[in-house]
Amino acid sequence: MAKKIHTLAQFGMEDGKLITDSGATLGLGEQAHEFAPYELLLGALSYCLFSTFVSIAQKMQLEYTGVDLDVNGVKRDEKVATLETCDITVTAKGVTDQGKFNKAFEIATRYCSIFQTLSKVATMRWTTTFA
Repeated sequence: MAKKIHTLAQFGMEDGKLITDSGATLGLGEQAHEFAPYELLLGALSYCLFSTFVSIAQKMQLEYTGVDLDVNGVKRDEKVATLETCDITVTAKGVTDQGKFNKAFEIATRYCSIFQTLSKVATMRWTTTFA
């Protein structure tokens, strides 16, 4: 059976909040403490990629101490401004095998559903640096 996903978005006149079934909330809007739509999209991509990577890294017995994903998107200049490009800079920390890390991340891009969805409209690129 497919997994059910549900959120509730509540809005005032200009901003709102996103609420999950577990009770987590996230501010929606244009203020400094709130998230705009494309910020949410790029954040969702980051977490999907990372959680997919973790699953693969565990199977590959890959050792690392942390991963930062710096995601930059560029929207098209068209009336419906879909994402044109998405560049992901992966900073890998405490990695013992760089080749194995890159392989695990490359596999994660193939299995991350949000990466694959965005790749239908945007050019997706990623690079890795090791700290």
